[in-house]
Order: sequence, then structure tokens, then C-alpha cells
Amino acid sequence: MAFLGSLQQNNEKGEFMFKHKRIVLLVAGLFLLAGCKDPSSQPTSKERVRLSVWGAIKEKPLYEKHAVEFQALYPDIDFSISYADVGEADAATHVLQDVSTAADVFFFADDQLPLMQSREVIAKLPERYANKVRARDIDTAVLNASSAVDEELYAFPATNDNGYVLIYNKDFLTETDVQTLEGIMAKTNADHELVIDMGNGYYATSFIQYISEIVYNPTTKLHTTNFNNQASLDALQGVSDILKPKVDKGFKSDNFNGVALDDLSDENGNKVIAAVTGVWNYDLLKEKIGDKLGAAKLPTYKNVKGETIQWGSFAGSKLVGVKSSSNKLLWALAFADYITDEAAQRYRFQTNGWGPSNKNLLDDDELLAEHIMLKALSDQMPYAISQARSVGSRFWDNAAIVGKFLIEGPASPESPQTLKDTLDAFVLALTTE
Repeated sequence: MAFLGSLQQNNEKGEFMFKHKRIVLLVAGLFLLAGCKDPSSQPTSKERVRLSVWGAIKEKPLYEKHAVEFQALYPDIDFSISYADVGEADAATHVLQDVSTAADVFFFADDQLPLMQSREVIAKLPERYANKVRARDIDTAVLNASSAVDEELYAFPATNDNGYVLIYNKDFLTETDVQTLEGIMAKTNADHELVIDMGNGYYATSFIQYISEIVYNPTTKLHTTNFNNQASLDALQGVSDILKPKVDKGFKSDNFNGVALDDLSDENGNKVIAAVTGVWNYDLLKEKIGDKLGAAKLPTYKNVKGETIQWGSFAGSKLVGVKSSSNKLLWALAFADYITDEAAQRYRFQTNGWGPSNKNLLDDDELLAEHIMLKALSDQMPYAISQARSVGSRFWDNAAIVGKFLIEGPASPESPQTLKDTLDAFVLALTTE
């Protein structure tokens, strides 16, 4: 009986197992008939990545193109960007106004970095991105993207084209003439002038920015500089001796972006045949004089001792930053890296004329030949200093005073009466509270 009982139990178990298998097969068959898969085998849904980007409105199609390319690189994410018209000059103001509504990724001018870094609204680049930037971008752009406080990188350079060069009319000046300030002035007269805006701090002390030192501390908001040393004094006196005797007889201190730009044209008699101006005027310049437009690095000049001095300048960059509080911080960093790499900079240059900061592109003479002012700017770059790292807000008005003195002399009986006194007052204003 025990044996029969055991056999009966085994038969019941077998029948149960058989029924269970039939049920499993039936369920599987129903899934197949319904065109479905077993839920346990369903792939996880894509991560949704929504980034907001700020930049100039004319750049919108470019970054929408980048978004499509970025999505193709990462098919496992559901990626999209929204793009708003906030130009690089206004980015910091809007970020600091309400960081909670600020874009995840934004273009900005390099002189805005110290304030955003001090307020901790911009993300420091992780080491792997910082190393990529140092490897692919030129040193001045890397400096422009770095904080003077901790020497860390806080942005991706997108350009290094915020600078100025000499432009000239090739009907009046040759490539040899424009190598020296003296050579230019020998060809100018009351009807055909060189224009430099000496009352603008952006240009006023540029003559000594390669031979002298100036550094800005964003924490103290003070400068360290030797702009009043003997070398600077000798150099600026040499500049004054060259330009001051030819005021209105071959030289004019004026804002080139205004009337002077029109005076370059044939229609206005080529009143201006040379000027110091920025790459931002390239399209207008081509419109005014076409193939007559020449461009070169800033010339050399002689100081009062007869020594050759190279005219210096500022170098500035457009940067791409990432909001430190972005809820998609890693993806925002990846996208910012993507839109500033070599391929993106090449496309941006070819599409919009933005000058690259990428080393390989700046070494590509064939590429730069398409834009003579960018080629000239590349030649000037060894003699340029980082604008963001070198000067703060109190520099500009005080530098303008020096520039005006070189051309006009003392502003009043109460103002400094010599160039040495003017430079001493300039340095004192920059280095003390």
C-alpha cells in the first residue's frame, strides 16, 4: 500500500508538472501571437537628455546641427537642445541674474569668467576635459579659459579671435611699408591717414604690452605692473615722437568703427589708408575696398634709443561654459566639449568666420588664407597678452589717459605734465585701493 501511495503521489506530481509546462507554453504562445516580447526581455527606455544652450541667434542652425550629430554619437540617449538668443557679451549678466533659469551650456566672453567663477555658477572642467583643452588649444586661449585664482580650467575655448591687427589699402601701402610704423607714416599725409583710437584703453597702451608686464588679481581687483619702468617710458616716448607731429597730417586718433571706417572707401577718397582694428570688421572692410584690403600683424617701431620694439596687443576668446548646477552636468560637459573640438571649430570658421583657438587649425595656412585678418591675427598672437588674465575694469579709463597724453599732451594744468608722471599715476591707479 505504501508503494501504491507513493506511485499515486508521483503520478499526481507528474500530471501537475505537465499541466504547468502547458500553461507556460500557452502564455509564451499568446505573447508571440500578440506580437509581443516577454516583459523581462524588454530594453530599458532611453535616458532623456534635455539641454538648454545660449548663444547668438545667428548661430542657432549650427548648434541644432551639432545636436543631431551628438545624438548620432549616443544612440542610447534621447537628446535635444533648446536654443535662446543670449550673446556672449551678455551671458554672465543673465546667468548671475537667475542661475536657476540659466542655460546648461552658454557662450561667453573671457573677461566674464572671474565673476562667474567667484560666484561658483560655472563648473570647473574635470581633469580629462582640462587635459583635452590644454592639448588641443593654444596657450593664450587656455589662459583665457582658466581662473587666475586657482589656475584651473572653467571653460572650453571656442575662438581666439578677439584681437586686433593692422589693416591697410594695398593701393597705397606695400607689405614692406607695413612692417614698421615709420614705414607707414612715411606714406601718409593729410589726405591719406593712419587711424588708431588712442583714447580707447583697448589700444592706448598696446605699444608696450609685449615688452612690459601686467597681471590682474580678480580677488583684490588690483594689478601688478611695471608699465612705468624705463623700457616702457622709452618705448612710449618713441611712439609719441612718431605720431604726434603728424596729427591731422597723416595720423588721426579716432574710433575706426565710425566715420573712419567709411573714410577707407574709394567713394570717400581713401581718407584713411591704414588702421588698427579687430577681426569683427572683416566683412565691412571687404565691402568697402574689396581686394584692396591688406592685413598684417602690428608693426615694429623705434624707441627713443633707436631700438626696435614690437607692438603688442590683447588676445581674447569666446568660451563655452557649463552651469555648475545643471541637472545634466555630465552630458552638458560632453556637449560643450563636442561643440568646441577641432571639427566644430573648423565648421564654425568656414560657416561664420569665427577664428579658431585650435592648434591644428591655426597651423593650417591654407585654411587661414581664406581670411587674411585671421592670418594676421595668428601672426600677431606671439606678441599678445591674455585680456582676461591681464586687466580688470579699472584698467580701461586709466589706460585711455595715457593714450591721449601721447598725442595731446597734458589734459589740464592740474594733470601730470610729463610722460613719466602720467605713467606713474597710471600704475598707482591700477595697483592701489
